Amino acid sequence: MDFYERLKEAIVQGEWAVGQPLPSIRKMMATENLSHHTVVSAYTRLVGQGMLEALQGRGYFVARWSGLGEHLPLSPCEAARDPLLKILQAKPEQCKLGCGWLPVPWRDTDALAKAIRKTARSGRSGLVEYGDIQGYLPLRKQLSMLLRQSTLIEVSPQQIVTTLGATQALDLIARIVIRQGDYVLVDEPCSSNLIKLIRLCGGVPVGVPRLADGPDVAALEQILQAHKVRAFFCNSTFHNPTGAGLSPKVAFAVVKLAAEHDFLIVEDDVYGDFFPGVRQTFAGLGDLEHVVYIGSFSKSLSASLRIGYIACGTSLLDPLIRLKLLTSVAVPGFCERFVNTILADGTYAKHTQAIQRQLMTHQHIAQKALTEYGWVFEVPAQGGMFLWVGHPDMPDLTAYIERLEQQGILLMPGASFAVDKDFRDRMRLNVAHLTQEVMPCLGWV
Repeated sequence: MDFYERLKEAIVQGEWAVGQPLPSIRKMMATENLSHHTVVSAYTRLVGQGMLEALQGRGYFVARWSGLGEHLPLSPCEAARDPLLKILQAKPEQCKLGCGWLPVPWRDTDALAKAIRKTARSGRSGLVEYGDIQGYLPLRKQLSMLLRQSTLIEVSPQQIVTTLGATQALDLIARIVIRQGDYVLVDEPCSSNLIKLIRLCGGVPVGVPRLADGPDVAALEQILQAHKVRAFFCNSTFHNPTGAGLSPKVAFAVVKLAAEHDFLIVEDDVYGDFFPGVRQTFAGLGDLEHVVYIGSFSKSLSASLRIGYIACGTSLLDPLIRLKLLTSVAVPGFCERFVNTILADGTYAKHTQAIQRQLMTHQHIAQKALTEYGWVFEVPAQGGMFLWVGHPDMPDLTAYIERLEQQGILLMPGASFAVDKDFRDRMRLNVAHLTQEVMPCLGWV
């Protein structure tokens, strides 16, 4: 093994800690009895791989995780603390039954590749130039039409800001809206990343129980009597993780309370395009002064595409655009043009219709099979990816989830979605990843 390979292996094995300086080139030459060229070449190659950082006038340091994530596995303690990281870092042969995305075979890659080639031919400047800070205008026009057709939301292109997926959209809004000590409502259960984001911004997350037709309005009213609330971050369509929907009655009641108590509804509708037909939203009730709407193509198209968007009232536009400029400048112009292409030529509509049919079929098959195994659902989902399941014989699913992990099947435990409650008796399943081979394993109660 030559010097480069030995040094790389030492970094991978943790013999050199992150941030630790390496010996100077002269000292390494003397210690290892190597030529100047050999040491410089090895250091340079490792900088190129992101494993070392070269700091002018200071030397070489082990990189602060710019490229080491793909070489160094999570420690058992880190993985055990965050099941989402465990799924994201899973090996290809493992079944990611608890994940939040569609299987690769469900994506019509031929149609997408065709659209990519078409976009590259028609918009070459998007390959090299910064995009519009607010977002590519033709795409914002397409999004305005899409929202009008699928949600009845009336919003002009000037009220839409594109983002790097829904994650950045939530981050931008949280940074603008939340101040230290603010009470911020979330669905109970909800995404653990959202809870962490709110706390990172100084907010105090408070859970509102999620029912089959939306947030529990009675519980929401009680919370509003006890606290001055700044915002309510809430899924609308196919809630994560329960799969619940949103009825017109509940949507109206929540928007009415937002106006009365002066809090902002941050509507996260990233699973909305899995719904066939026109869907109910908070923003569709026509109050973008009390509702901010978030959509995304990461779930329906590609996790690596990272195209999301925010529709909001005029008072939030300038702060959002300024913060977006400060944190990311713009969404990659080519990606925006690609999404515009597939919206304009009907490719996206055909793609989502196919996914909607597949999800409804998988939901029917999964619920029938799981019911036979004794599993129960708080919400028998009509579509979407998720089932929120429990078993009357298992008040704590921890051991069960660990047992399936040993078989290569990764689930998301209920505790990952908890704000105040104890969800050890629940777990999230993604029906799109539930195959005939995996199904019998879920009967190991």
